[in-house]
Amino acid sequence: MPEDTENSWMSCTLCRAGRQGSSVLNRAQQRRVEWPAQVEYTRPDIQDPLVYTSLDEAFSSMLQFMSTSTRQCKRFYRCVPSTSKTTHDQSHCRRFHSHRIVPIQKTNPLHKTEDVHVVVAPGTYAVTAGTWGKDQQTTHVVHVNQGQSVDLDFNI
Repeated sequence: MPEDTENSWMSCTLCRAGRQGSSVLNRAQQRRVEWPAQVEYTRPDIQDPLVYTSLDEAFSSMLQFMSTSTRQCKRFYRCVPSTSKTTHDQSHCRRFHSHRIVPIQKTNPLHKTEDVHVVVAPGTYAVTAGTWGKDQQTTHVVHVNQGQSVDLDFNI
């Protein structure tokens, strides 16, 4: 390709790119964007399902994870020949994977006073405690900062 033709081709390409860029800029400047109005919440953030996760939801996720882990663990130990299981493996299987009959409790195990220690990330939490078999519940809303320890007492 001769040098004159090559220069005119590059010049023409640069002109087209410049015109196209200007055209895109003009179209973008003429567009009007309408952002949705902000939603005003009438209830506190702690009760908003989009902001707040209840303990039931959190424990449901944990229960699902533990159930999946248990199934996978059982599958693993079923595939391992009993001759190659260590004493630790056998103890684990007896403790966590054997079918035991648990006696039915005639008294409520929750009638005793009990300390519960939970480690959580900093944030605001609603903690609810209730009486077994009754519709009586008490909820405390608490804000936990980094490294802070909070004691809650429920009188039920």
